[in-house]
Amino acid sequence: MKSLLALSSFLLLGAVAAQEVQSKPFYLVIASAGKKSYNGQKLAACHTGAAIESICLAGTSGSEFYLNTTKGEEAAIKGEGLSGTLIWNLPYNGDEDLSEPMNFYSDPSTNVALALFEPGYTQQEVFFDKKSEMAIYSYYNDAVTPPTDDTAKILKNWYICETNFSGYTYTTLNWVLGNGKAKPQNPSCVKVQVKRKFV
Repeated sequence: MKSLLALSSFLLLGAVAAQEVQSKPFYLVIASAGKKSYNGQKLAACHTGAAIESICLAGTSGSEFYLNTTKGEEAAIKGEGLSGTLIWNLPYNGDEDLSEPMNFYSDPSTNVALALFEPGYTQQEVFFDKKSEMAIYSYYNDAVTPPTDDTAKILKNWYICETNFSGYTYTTLNWVLGNGKAKPQNPSCVKVQVKRKFV
């Protein structure tokens, strides 16, 4: 029985992996009305721990990123982009890469969540809209009673902030939690748009 379950799990994982579609490589480029010096700067993965990377402001030289989507998926809002996993490939063993998904690290003491790449299955899905700006689809609305989860909306709560994670202090990409109306409590945060530019 255990062998049958193991085989079934293996086949299911293979089928799921076979449906994954990876985009062409692209850069993530910043635009900001709040801080003109950020305009045109690229983002890059920067070491923040063992196989953990923040997404740092990097001037003119950025990292290459990918978006993994699922074959046959439809956009949550017609005409907008497909939601998927933002990926950065960590080089290791000389000529091999480990695909790391992006996720948000949040601490109970702040409403600013740090975007991190790290190994594992935890991930935050994103998409690129008609303007090639990175965003997140959200269905949940607890600003009404009772809370609802039936209508997709687009959130773009991206900020560049001075952050400290595990002793590493960088200028990084972050997400302010909430419906887009909350201000970041970190005073260094500057509202930005994150645009995709294919390599």
